[in-house]
Amino acid sequence: MKKVSEIMAGDVITADPETSVVSAAKLMLEEDVGCLVVIDKGKIEGIITDRDLLRCASQQHDIQTCSISNHMSGPVVTVPPETLLINLAKVMAARKIKRVPITEGSELVGIISFSDIADDMDEQVADMWSEWLELIAVTKTSAQHRRGRRFAKQTQNQGKVPEHGHR
Repeated sequence: MKKVSEIMAGDVITADPETSVVSAAKLMLEEDVGCLVVIDKGKIEGIITDRDLLRCASQQHDIQTCSISNHMSGPVVTVPPETLLINLAKVMAARKIKRVPITEGSELVGIISFSDIADDMDEQVADMWSEWLELIAVTKTSAQHRRGRRFAKQTQNQGKVPEHGHR
């Protein structure tokens, strides 16, 4: 079973809670990320996503001065890197969250999204199918080989004269 540490992104883009919505949006675009982990005094305070920013903009706030602390989600679920992916996927599905910061103690060491887990599981399933197809091919070839040997034996036996001179 894979662990979170095997597929998490190590470069986490963070922001201060007082960062303006427009600055957060620019940072997310520049860094090509869908969320920012909001950190205050070295502690994770929340997460703000591109969707949160859109919601804020649609509410006709002054996005130049409105801070992301007004729109971030928190408290944040975090897990250590040794967490099994399947266990994290269950937590994320149950809580309906799409991104989880990865922490060692109080230190932010990575982030993982539900789509990261889904992509990895797709790869695992594809690998499994490949192995199964290979096994089926080997099994089928082996069965054909056994049938061929039986057929050859039967053919040989049909042409033989039975012992004791009787036919």
